[in-house]
Amino acid sequence: MKTPDLSHATRIARVEVVRSVRTVRSSGTRTLAFAFALLFWVALPTVGGGYLAYRLGRELPNVPFDAPVLDLLRGGTAVGWVGLAALAAARTAGRKGELDSPEGILTTVPARDAALGLLLAEYVWMALVAAIPVVTISVALAVGAGVVAPILAIPATAALLLGVGLAVGFPVGLGVKWVTLRTPWLARHKTVLLLAAFGLYFLAVTSETLNEVVAALQRALRDTPLAWFGDAALLGLPGIGAVPVHALAAAALAAVLLPALGVVGIRSATTLWYTDRSEATGEESDRKRADAEKRGDADVSGRVGAASESLGERALAPLSPFLARPTRTVTLAVWRRTKRAPIRILYVAYPLFFLYAPLRTAFESGVTTVLPLMVALYGTWAAGALVLNPLGDEGSVLPTTLLSGIDGRQFVVGHVLSAALVGVPVVALATAATGALSPLEPLRWLALTGASALLVVAGTVLAVAVGTLLPRFGTVEVFRSREVTMPSKGAFAAYSIALLGGAVGAMVALLPPLAGFVGGLVGVPGIAVRAVGGALAVLVGVVGPAVGFRWAARRFEAYALD
Repeated sequence: MKTPDLSHATRIARVEVVRSVRTVRSSGTRTLAFAFALLFWVALPTVGGGYLAYRLGRELPNVPFDAPVLDLLRGGTAVGWVGLAALAAARTAGRKGELDSPEGILTTVPARDAALGLLLAEYVWMALVAAIPVVTISVALAVGAGVVAPILAIPATAALLLGVGLAVGFPVGLGVKWVTLRTPWLARHKTVLLLAAFGLYFLAVTSETLNEVVAALQRALRDTPLAWFGDAALLGLPGIGAVPVHALAAAALAAVLLPALGVVGIRSATTLWYTDRSEATGEESDRKRADAEKRGDADVSGRVGAASESLGERALAPLSPFLARPTRTVTLAVWRRTKRAPIRILYVAYPLFFLYAPLRTAFESGVTTVLPLMVALYGTWAAGALVLNPLGDEGSVLPTTLLSGIDGRQFVVGHVLSAALVGVPVVALATAATGALSPLEPLRWLALTGASALLVVAGTVLAVAVGTLLPRFGTVEVFRSREVTMPSKGAFAAYSIALLGGAVGAMVALLPPLAGFVGGLVGVPGIAVRAVGGALAVLVGVVGPAVGFRWAARRFEAYALD
């Protein structure tokens, strides 16, 4: 393979980095999300890591001779190397392994120059994110130990580790992308598989599984050449015993791996960009299929014939005697949209992070009495959030839907059924399982299970009403440059606050000690607090859905497009 032109590669890398920065700054939501990510990936490691590094430097003269500081860092650098490779592979398998304008770039410069440019751009972007904590930790360690070596050794080692990890992860991610593009089944279900992988990752994080895997990797890799980077990072620190030969060997290993793996990455990118892709992944094919399905969704008068044997119709079959055909068609339309683009419901996973602490406690010491309540509340919220934008989800077929003859009651019931038929059994089962494992008495968790099923239905009706009041018709970028129609921020806020308020009101009304505590804080008798809480719970759980159902139905029938 010919040597890539560095001038072309660096120019492409510069353009890609600038484009990434502009993409983050182009939207307030993206900027906020990036700032939130930096809080955890930069700010916390900078402050916490800097403090620990300074303390370590101060305590080095007092560290026992047999303290395993070097062994721990060797294992840590080896695991960090693997983690960087996994991160690079995940990013490359996403959007970072593709050119934004391949037709223009690949007809202007050779593919090897473009591939090296992407690789350099990814290195620069990741290095910019890591630079602040790495420099802070190295300076803090140097100040604490009273030596200069860490200021040079730690950034240089981090730069080599990042380069090697990226050089490994880049072709791995391209390989995953190539397999996905060449396999029609994977191409059609890649979003679902991605969501499943995220669910498994979240489960591993909340349990001890991830910690056990990291500990096993650390033990297995700390005596391999991958761990020699730990000696390079600690070289020159007193009392540590870093081996200079290992540090030199790590540098030599990087000098061999970087060009060799770079060639593999460049060849992988060239193969990917010129490969024949599965029809299921082409943008034109996606657009045609989406348009065809939208046309099918719009025919709410009953054109379901071609899909008569579908799983959705079989699920609705027991209810057919009780439901009008347009109602069933609306339900099927919502399910088809979700199946076609499951990424549109990705936002329902965001509140799972609030369940991290109780889930972690459940894995470590058992299920608490709080977890079944949180599961029921989250399940109710998630089921309603699925239909929080009924008008906006119709997209370009909304005029056809409005003129099709379907009435408002059928439209609302169809959306409620689409979420409730899935949400009721899932939420009830999850609530019952966590309740049975908790210290709650059987009567209490059985009552909570029944209440959760009712709450899902009520919450879904409330969500349809809120979404009808505050629709969103524009698209937003949610993942890997995929743009979908999502509920508006106002709808999210109003629905979440209402549901949370109703839940808090119910807990205050049903738990006298909690009512007494709240009353003591605000200077109101506990019985008055219970009365207010009960009224709020009835308002959100009973009155709100009843009024919202009638209002949403009339709103649909009277809706006029601008």
